[in-house]
Amino acid sequence: MASLAVLLIAVFCLCTALAVWGRVTVHIRGPANTHAAVAPAPAGAASVPGYLVETTGIDETGTHTDRFLQEPDYVLAAFGGQLLGADRGEWGGELVFRDAGGTVHPVLKGNVRGIVKMPFGLIVLTGLNHLGSGAGAIFRVEQHRDGEVVATRKYSLRGGPNDARWTTDGDLVFSIHYVSRDGLFRRTRMQCLLLDRSGDLRRLPCLMVGG
Repeated sequence: MASLAVLLIAVFCLCTALAVWGRVTVHIRGPANTHAAVAPAPAGAASVPGYLVETTGIDETGTHTDRFLQEPDYVLAAFGGQLLGADRGEWGGELVFRDAGGTVHPVLKGNVRGIVKMPFGLIVLTGLNHLGSGAGAIFRVEQHRDGEVVATRKYSLRGGPNDARWTTDGDLVFSIHYVSRDGLFRRTRMQCLLLDRSGDLRRLPCLMVGG
């Protein structure tokens, strides 16, 4: 009888643990970003067109300016036009707005890691991890009454955001990698974050992010 009682208690504890885990686990619905390769193109166009970028650099010959056509990494229809974002790694990136007439307006300088439409508004994920250091941010993107599209920093991050995904509750979950010092050693760590539907950001144990 004692063995049966222990077994029943063990089964009860296991079922309770599974029920609690099912409630606290964040379940993933799918990717949140729309990449340019799969984004719908404007009417009459074969693909999402690029935009002209001008960058200034310095080398052994001095200062030089390069101009080239940038193919966007991310695209989202917004404000009667398109938000286009690029991530060139250590060479930079930007967010631009192409209006209905085809004119491109600069919005934000920085490596774009995602453009997402949340229930509270549009956001852009930015950031870069390079040579043991990194930083990132979440910007809110809005259009003023005069038509200007602007980006306002909402949160600063310790590293560039990766793998932005929707949860089944309609929140956004993503991870960042950052370097921390442990005595004389530097270690790369991962942190998972959840941006909920109302715009609040909180840290989330990565083990709680389920498929």
